[in-house]
Amino acid sequence: MKIDTKSFLIGISVGIIGFLTFILIIGDVETEFSFATGDTKEDKNIEVSIERTIENGEDLTNVVIKGKGDVTREELEEELGKMFEKQGIDKEKTKLNIEMEIQS
Repeated sequence: MKIDTKSFLIGISVGIIGFLTFILIIGDVETEFSFATGDTKEDKNIEVSIERTIENGEDLTNVVIKGKGDVTREELEEELGKMFEKQGIDKEKTKLNIEMEIQS
């Protein structure tokens, strides 16, 4: 059985195009490629300081959150949410002054 090279390449091409069309139409395909060189060690340090004061009869809560190293804003907000839960602070009812700082 002899296979013609031209027919073989056309068959492969139609197969690849068909497969990619099927994936793109039917499925929601997300691809992510990352390439890192060097030291990929993630150093993360998050410090949270909560100070509650009463000024002129108003209850005021000062929160300072500092992130050092490979920290994102989302991670700081997540840690802040955990601390509010742990301390029993309601964000809607409490007057808050929040300062965020990221040092890389």
